[in-house]
Amino acid sequence: MVEIQKFLIYRNSGNGDIHYDRFEVPVPKGMSILDALFYIQDYFDSSLAFRYACRGAICGSCGMTIDKVPLLACRIQISTIKTAKKPINLPELKFGDHPDWNQETEILIEPLPNMTILKDLVVDMKPFWSFYKEIEPFFSREWNDTAPESTQSQSQMKKIEQLVYCILCGLCWACPVSNKNPNYLGPAQLAKAERFISDSRISKEKQKIIVSHIAREDAVPACEKYFVCNRVCPKGVMPGTAIKNLRYEWMDK
Repeated sequence: MVEIQKFLIYRNSGNGDIHYDRFEVPVPKGMSILDALFYIQDYFDSSLAFRYACRGAICGSCGMTIDKVPLLACRIQISTIKTAKKPINLPELKFGDHPDWNQETEILIEPLPNMTILKDLVVDMKPFWSFYKEIEPFFSREWNDTAPESTQSQSQMKKIEQLVYCILCGLCWACPVSNKNPNYLGPAQLAKAERFISDSRISKEKQKIIVSHIAREDAVPACEKYFVCNRVCPKGVMPGTAIKNLRYEWMDK
């Protein structure tokens, strides 16, 4: 007999109509939260809006808030969501007045926090990408067609490896600073800055450019060391630790 799982899902038409809908989904073994959203869209409400792409926790597109925790929907199985250990000391994430949520029997699905909601579970990522571009996360150097153009030792790679894993999913924008300061550059963006500043292949000139971006008032100095970003990152990038490193290793240079 197939188990039935109840869902309580945030709905936002984009024109001021905000409410929550309930759905009951049959759950075969191995079904993810994203699979359940597909089922709801296919069989109950084709207007339900959400983002996805790779379905393998690589692209970061399906980030959303599940049972009040920012998560990747494709990575979370329905069978484990209620028993999985949740990050501690997360801020209260409120999106609207939902009907009584039975935390034991219902899975609550809401969009990512601290971003403008376009429709249902789809948020406006334009500010996220704008701030990302601002830190200039790329190399600037003369092109050389003689291989190898640049080399890097294993120890040099190891220094930035953890930071390279960032998939820019936006879960770290659950940070309380992002909530109260719309101009805050953001944990993911600052972690990417650390990734490039610390790369052995980057030029001193490009280092100085990136440092000038992260030194502004709404960048590294705005971080209040909540470390919520560390606790919700699905790839273990530890953006808060990267920001700490930027503050103590690069801000005075």
